[in-house]
Amino acid sequence: TVAVNYTDLNGCIAGSPSVYNVTVKPLPVPTISGPASICATTTGNVYSTESGMTGYLWSVSSGGTITSGIGTSSITVTWNSSGIQTIAVNYTDLNNCTAASPAFYNVTVKSLPVPTISGPASICATTTGNVYTTESGMSGYLWNVSLGGTITAGSGTNEITVTWNSAGNQSVAVNYTNFNGCIAASPTSYNVTVKPLPVPTISGPASICATTTGNIYTTESGMSGYLWNVSLGGTITAGSGTNAITVTWNSPGNQTVAVNYTNLNGCNAVNPTIYNLVVKVLPVPTISGPVSICVTSTGIVYTTEPGMTGYLWNVSSGGTITSGNGTNSIAVTWNSSGAQAITINYANINGCMAAFPTLYNVIVNPLPVPTISGPVSIRSEEHT
Repeated sequence: TVAVNYTDLNGCIAGSPSVYNVTVKPLPVPTISGPASICATTTGNVYSTESGMTGYLWSVSSGGTITSGIGTSSITVTWNSSGIQTIAVNYTDLNNCTAASPAFYNVTVKSLPVPTISGPASICATTTGNVYTTESGMSGYLWNVSLGGTITAGSGTNEITVTWNSAGNQSVAVNYTNFNGCIAASPTSYNVTVKPLPVPTISGPASICATTTGNIYTTESGMSGYLWNVSLGGTITAGSGTNAITVTWNSPGNQTVAVNYTNLNGCNAVNPTIYNLVVKVLPVPTISGPVSICVTSTGIVYTTEPGMTGYLWNVSSGGTITSGNGTNSIAVTWNSSGAQAITINYANINGCMAAFPTLYNVIVNPLPVPTISGPVSIRSEEHT
């Protein structure tokens, strides 16, 4: 109430003061409810105050952004920065009164983790056992690798093992929940270069006669760690450790040459390159014909296998080939007695010649020299 009295111009005072009633309305005391502890960058955080009022005036500290609800009893906030943040609100109540100062609400915005990854950043394709690690002691580990890799162990822990199957630019990514219960806004990505494996090639003779020497096989030059192997039928005679080897093939049949090396990226092929070849059988010429003959006999025939090429006959100095040289059948005249010989070599249907000519021994017998005994001088009358 307000009361007043006074003395008027006549010097009179009212018998009692005038009383004026005044209603003094209470000021509102806004309250705020909503999450008081939150991870940075979390969206959709709703804060509310009393409903049914007017002139709602919200504000948030510089680490947050009001994304909706301004002018209403409920706002939505995204907290961008970690630390102690605040929300304030004031409004006009049903009595048309406004609080003398806004209500403040403290919010702890927790920092997000920043996962790190360590592990091989440059690796050869198909290499196994590649270990990648992040911070230990966290929870909810979530690993991913790009399509060129496979996690072979450790999913859900702070350490995984990866096999890289495909060459090119690959990546490993991880996220987790830290001690504050917060997850990074986006996973950490770690770039990995997966280097291609070499594909060695081999060039050299693919069809060769047994016992042929000096067969050269080559692969790409300029590499390192050349590792050659040949199958049991062959022998490397030169070039081991280089890009070109020399091989003698000792045994006929299907044989192989294999090579691997380290390329310029420091990578080896998963398996050596294998080069298939055929080592052809050498012929074994035979000779048929008389093995014992009289000296000066002519037209003595010696034969070997027909249907071959490059027939090469030789006879020892006591004989003469009189016909058939270059064919599978020759005629010989034996001029001198004693132990004589014939040799033959040829190229078979595989184009191979025997390592050595076949030797055929012949005994050339001397001709007899008849003798006569008896009187060499006699008188004719003794016969009468």
